[in-house]
This record gives sequence, C-alpha cells and structure tokens, in this order.
Amino acid sequence: MMLDDVSLKSLIEESIPLNKYLGVKLDAFDRESAQVVTRLELRPEYLGNVLRKMPHGGIISFLIDTTGGAAAALSLNDLAYALRLATIDMRVDYLKPARGKVLITTARVMRSGWRVIAVRSEVHDDQGTLLALGSNVFNVSR
Repeated sequence: MMLDDVSLKSLIEESIPLNKYLGVKLDAFDRESAQVVTRLELRPEYLGNVLRKMPHGGIISFLIDTTGGAAAALSLNDLAYALRLATIDMRVDYLKPARGKVLITTARVMRSGWRVIAVRSEVHDDQGTLLALGSNVFNVSR
C-alpha cells in the first residue's frame, strides 16, 4: 500500500493513541525531501515548570520522536513498513524555553537505508524561536 496524504494524516493524528491523546496535528509534508511538519497546541497539562510556565522537556522530545518517525515513514515506499519503525537512538539538545502557545516540529530524513533511517529535527514555538534540535535513528524491521 502506497503512503498517501490521507494515510499519513491518519497515521499521525488517529492511529497512534498517544499522538491522538496529546493532539498532534500534521501541518505539512513533502515526499520528495521526506520532510514532515507537525504542530502541538500547548495545554496547561504539558507544563514542566509551573512557575515559568514552560512545557516539560518530555513533550519536546516526544515531538522530535513522533515527527521524526513520520518523516522516516515518508521515505518508505510501502506504508505497511511504517508500522515496523522503531526508534533505536535519539538525541535532543534543548536550546531555549518555549514561550509561545504552539510547538512546531520539522523533521527531515538525512539518510534512508533498507534497515536504518536517520532523521534531523527542529522544534520552534509559534513566535519563531528555535527551542530544540533533535536527531533520531529508526530501525525498519522487514
């Protein structure tokens, strides 16, 4: 089964229970560059520092992993393999605290092989501030 617009949107927003529960939305994607953009509206439940009103770092790392996985799925020619992607390595560099109301994550595949896919990500808030950089390596079980 080929990965189409409806399938990718459904995979990100509906099929993964945690994504659905937290409210991740697919903003855009480009199949040619294997790039995905997601957004997450911040809720009070996501705060990690209640005094400074900043989201927990786990929310940011979650977005890097989720959006990176979607980008990795874009690099596959068969959607069935998207269900076999697993994160085997992830790094997050937190740069600044989020001040906006929305987190926007852009992930792009750097290399897609038969078994391993490498992805780089950036997380910005809706004020355009670069909050975090991330990298993921995904295994594809074939």
